[in-house]
Amino acid sequence: MPNNHAYLLHLVFVKIHPFQDGNGRTARLIEKWFLIEKLGQRATSIQLEKNYFKKLNDYYSNIRKLGLEYDDLDYSKSLDFLLMTVNGIEAD
Repeated sequence: MPNNHAYLLHLVFVKIHPFQDGNGRTARLIEKWFLIEKLGQRATSIQLEKNYFKKLNDYYSNIRKLGLEYDDLDYSKSLDFLLMTVNGIEAD
């Protein structure tokens, strides 16, 4: 299912943290782009950004669950973040 890969692209990009600022915004853009590539134009109506913003504390909490240092990240703890993505897609 494309949303499984979309959330992972988002999460990995955020954890790589290549920029001083804007990593979350860029990750959400990459996630949206991936969904559009896989689902077509109907993906433009999916409001994941709005869902993340409405649950901002959960968003950051779920990202932190993986760990802080890149070498020590545990992606097996990413289920709550995946569920935010799935719930955001289902809400639309």
